[in-house]
Amino acid sequence: MTTPISMAGEHAIVFFVLDRDKSICGYSWLIEWSTTSFYIKSNYPALKSTKVSLHGPDPKHPGKEHFRFDFDRREAGVKAANAGGGMSVDATKVLPIPFTGRRVNKRTLHVLRFSTEWGMFLRGVPSAPVPTTKGKATVHATIEAPSQLRVVHVDVYLSNGSAYWHDEAEVRDRNAGLGPIINSANQYLTAEVGRVKATAEPDPFGNVQGDTPLDRCIRGIAVRPDPSGFLWICEKMIPQSVFTPLAAGPQTS
Repeated sequence: MTTPISMAGEHAIVFFVLDRDKSICGYSWLIEWSTTSFYIKSNYPALKSTKVSLHGPDPKHPGKEHFRFDFDRREAGVKAANAGGGMSVDATKVLPIPFTGRRVNKRTLHVLRFSTEWGMFLRGVPSAPVPTTKGKATVHATIEAPSQLRVVHVDVYLSNGSAYWHDEAEVRDRNAGLGPIINSANQYLTAEVGRVKATAEPDPFGNVQGDTPLDRCIRGIAVRPDPSGFLWICEKMIPQSVFTPLAAGPQTS
């Protein structure tokens, strides 16, 4: 991490990965909460048609707690379509995509993994737009880009009653913790930044670009549930040919 992190509690979090020497940045993400839910969405207009929703226990909607990747509200979809957003969906999948999280202990689930590999920061690879600050965010974290043959993971955990850190002293020593954010159901959302060899914990997509030249690819986001339960959100160079331009619907609340 390059931004000092307090790990003392936040209202909302913005983070992105950056290679300062090459002036290449990854997409910026916002993590926020509302009543008994948490929401994770991109700050880039063309990617705002979708979001991750983590709905906790709500006395107004008993039994409705669940996690999903789905369309956002219609107005967000209109803005994304106007910004040139596109989407490619596996023929066997339709939105929403539900997921369960991976059980860590009796009170904690590993819910998300953001993954950005070293190849996304090679010279010639297009940068995401330089992110702007968000007034609601109490921390804006800049994460150093991974070195050659390595990948940055931002793992997000949801825990009941108190914050989860796999090793709090070690996470603090590395300045690698984000959060917690606390919702009104007394659930705690934390995130930890890690760096591993790209072959150690490979994402489910592999080399999406293939032999397609860079100028025919888009810096995109690939999303898929892991068999263990958490959701992968991966930055990839994706051929333009697989995308269909977004329409204004069918966004939901």
